[in-house]
Amino acid sequence: MENKGKAFKQYAPFYDLIYQYKDYAAEASFVSSLIKEYGPKRKVIKLLDLACGTGRHAQELAVMGYSVEGSDISADMVKVAQDRVKRLGLPVHFYNESFQSSHRISRKYDAVIAMFSAIDYLTSYKDLKKALKNIRGLLKEDGVFVFDFWNGNAVLKDYSPVRIKKVVKSRRGVTRTSKTTLDVIAQIATVNFDFVLMEGGNIVHKFSEVHPIRYYFPQEMMDLLEANGFKVVHRCPFMKKDSDIKADEWNLTYVAQAR
Repeated sequence: MENKGKAFKQYAPFYDLIYQYKDYAAEASFVSSLIKEYGPKRKVIKLLDLACGTGRHAQELAVMGYSVEGSDISADMVKVAQDRVKRLGLPVHFYNESFQSSHRISRKYDAVIAMFSAIDYLTSYKDLKKALKNIRGLLKEDGVFVFDFWNGNAVLKDYSPVRIKKVVKSRRGVTRTSKTTLDVIAQIATVNFDFVLMEGGNIVHKFSEVHPIRYYFPQEMMDLLEANGFKVVHRCPFMKKDSDIKADEWNLTYVAQAR
């Protein structure tokens, strides 16, 4: 898990360019609806966005009135997030802590979230157990943990061995080629990213990163949470709060309370 900080070092400056069309506002509204229904009923909800990346979800939730803090293993991602909220005048504080070191934050929250399937970077049971212990320690007694993850049923059926994404903004462009292999015994998807950065039509930088990502099955995640002191109070497809989960839904969202 700690290698994730290094994996995102070169990725960080181009992350928001690659995901410029991602609807963070809608995703924040989805998370907010879950917190309002299953979380504490307080006037101001204190929230921690774990594995917050460049802080886009944290930003949107702060605009919605949440008291937000964020944390990420990548110092480079945190720097991008800090610069943005400062520019926007939003009172969001960020920590440079991973799932594994988040106990060092030493705060209590009404809600902890982990978006964009960040929990899938916990590729071993040891890592997941440590992370869940830390999250329990970060939550108030009636707090909730909201997160999404890759559904193994959909991954096995629909994963793409090769995908290419090209994005352009003004004179700047990025091409990201991802090559994915599956270890179906270990439930690990190893994604090899190759990046090409263009400025004014010329190649100015190339780099590669390897991201091992764990996929989980719906009942397996229920059992893992139960074994580590959580009770699932709601589960649904990502962005579909009132729908039942199905085998072909790639991203599943769970809401869990500490028992």
